[in-house]
Amino acid sequence: MNGILDNLSEIQKKIVTDTEGAVLVLAGAGSGKTRVLTHRVAYIVSEKGVPGWNILAITFTNKATAEMRERLNVLLGPDNGVWVSTFHSFSASILRKFAAEIGFKQNFSIYDETDSKRVIAKAMRELHVDNQALKEAMREHISKAKNLGYSPDEYFAEINGISDYAEDIRRIYDRYNELLLASNAMDFDDLLHRMKELLTTSENALEYCRRRFRYVHVDEFQDTNKVQYDIVKLIAGENGNIFVVGDDDQSIYGWRGAEIGNILNFDKEYPSAKTYKLVENYRSTPEILEAANNVISYNTERHEKSLVALRSSGAKVTYYTAYNDIQESEWVIDKIRFLIAHYGYRKSDFAILVRATSLTRDFENALAKARLVYRVLGGMKFYDRKEIQDVVAYMRMVSNNMDNEAVSRIINVPARGIGDATLMRVNDYAREKGVSILDAVLGSDIQSELPQAVVKKIEPFKELAGDLIGKSYLPLGEFTEYLIEKAGFERYYTSTGSEEDYARWENVKEFLASVKQYEEKEPDATLETYLQTVSLVREESEEDFDRDKITVATMHAVKGLEFKVVFIVGMEEGVFPSSQSLKCEGESGLEEERRVMYVAVTRAMDRLFVTNANRRFRFKRVEVCMPSRFVQEAKGDYTDSPYVYMRSRNDYLNGLQPRPDFLSGRPKAVLPSVKRAEAPVQKDVSGFTAGKTVTHPRYGEGIIMTVTGAGKDMTATISFKNLGIKKFVLQLAPLTLKN
Repeated sequence: MNGILDNLSEIQKKIVTDTEGAVLVLAGAGSGKTRVLTHRVAYIVSEKGVPGWNILAITFTNKATAEMRERLNVLLGPDNGVWVSTFHSFSASILRKFAAEIGFKQNFSIYDETDSKRVIAKAMRELHVDNQALKEAMREHISKAKNLGYSPDEYFAEINGISDYAEDIRRIYDRYNELLLASNAMDFDDLLHRMKELLTTSENALEYCRRRFRYVHVDEFQDTNKVQYDIVKLIAGENGNIFVVGDDDQSIYGWRGAEIGNILNFDKEYPSAKTYKLVENYRSTPEILEAANNVISYNTERHEKSLVALRSSGAKVTYYTAYNDIQESEWVIDKIRFLIAHYGYRKSDFAILVRATSLTRDFENALAKARLVYRVLGGMKFYDRKEIQDVVAYMRMVSNNMDNEAVSRIINVPARGIGDATLMRVNDYAREKGVSILDAVLGSDIQSELPQAVVKKIEPFKELAGDLIGKSYLPLGEFTEYLIEKAGFERYYTSTGSEEDYARWENVKEFLASVKQYEEKEPDATLETYLQTVSLVREESEEDFDRDKITVATMHAVKGLEFKVVFIVGMEEGVFPSSQSLKCEGESGLEEERRVMYVAVTRAMDRLFVTNANRRFRFKRVEVCMPSRFVQEAKGDYTDSPYVYMRSRNDYLNGLQPRPDFLSGRPKAVLPSVKRAEAPVQKDVSGFTAGKTVTHPRYGEGIIMTVTGAGKDMTATISFKNLGIKKFVLQLAPLTLKN
């Protein structure tokens, strides 16, 4: 067997040799799931004598595909015949073979996002639907429908009564499909949507797949959506051999269609399925895994399991609360420099993980200032994002009216009906006159020398540009705020209903905050000096292409990666968990956020640092922040906590322990016994008003910042000198007014 079972644990050997029927492997983070899957495939080929041609192994990324193929080449040789592929690549291959069965030709094109948007725009023009907001959101609607496996009529039935544009969406979706078919093209979502259609309508295609793929393996099963799972079930058949491996605690892609129910309900779909748990973790220290187990145990929609460390004890998890976001970023960078200098870590050993891309700015600036090279995963660097560069382009245009690239970039941003043909006419005119594009637009001769249709289209931009140039005398922060408002960026990004566009608007607001923060540090700052500073920050972070770089990333982007030292930053309520997740019905949003936290924690191998700030400069103002509930959950320190989050209230209540149902499923070793606090006696709290000084038996003196609510729900936010901001229910808190 070429040592296929060598160096496997007993549980891993059981999984590898259990080859028939439905099998579910719940593989915790760092437990060797890829090793188990590849060795199982190799065992079926070597020991069972099954040709590799009869085995399908589906992954989610090209990187995972390459890694699995490499491992199988070592175990079985390069010509092993096993079909290892991503869902989309596999589906595209089968669709080309049977394209005629669903009305396509084998040489169909695959459209990217840009192509797709153009076809949608064409469909809307043909149907005389003139709705800019719907145009921007339409691709998201179509993608969602296809990932659910819905036809235009089925999707209409799903959203009718919810969306005011349900009928228009149905018509556009239907016409969009017709245009794709007429062009012999599929979009990216079609590769799955049409694959399911093929398997449900073509007996030839279904029979081919079932005959060829006698053993079906799926990696990262927790990330499958409805259509992907339907495809797998169709190929495997009712009594087929289907092996799925994943971790429900790492299901973090619900926002893009992943169905955690696929892995939670697998044993209901296949009642005879055998379930194994891989919980021995080879990656992290016991201290790190304790934090991970503590956090995830709060989720109720999961298979019960706890990771067990195979490594010896290491450094304790460090929790740090900064006064503000600047201090937080400086503390992180200081800690990195210390660990590099005194413990021999390389820059590539470090990861700074954020929940929202807008939080990377402070850390990018601090890293650039410290001349520590870095890379950004999970999105472009803050200043490289399109929405930020659009605002910067406006600033460049005002600062330098010869900057033709800046003008060309934003002459139709936000959209104002200036297409490529109009821009080309203006560009040609400017070249003939020997002036810049902006000078041509602002000049009076353009009225008589260009067609009135062109003049009419550029008139709004001409007025805007003239207005902005006229206001360039304003202080830097005030001017930037005026620019963003006057250009209409808020409406541009918030009117579409798209989560992606809303995130872009959040980034624009964060950019404005950064400009004002820069102005506070540099009171004499001008538009020109600021633009130079931005350029230098970008250049310094990009000039070194060495692989030894610190990683700055979103938590979603590092799933599947590991680092010796991890900093999880921005741990505040409303940031992480995000404010959007707290608006979800029930606790589904919060539970997914907690899974994101679990993923972030389990990326750490040797050291883990968890940080938050009491104050964060966001969206034009300093916000007072409450530490994330995940911090307390990770600590597992509930008896000594100044506040405990109650699931029944979106607030922090002093003096109460969590309800028993809040603690269900938690490891007994982590939590002490819990008792309900007795109902307090009503007391007079009328004297507790903003500005008053109070004393607390544990925290000492504090000043009341705000008082909200009434009666038994009256709460006070109090600032303690050495402790920061705390929030109390006045009827319950042991607070007294200082005379």
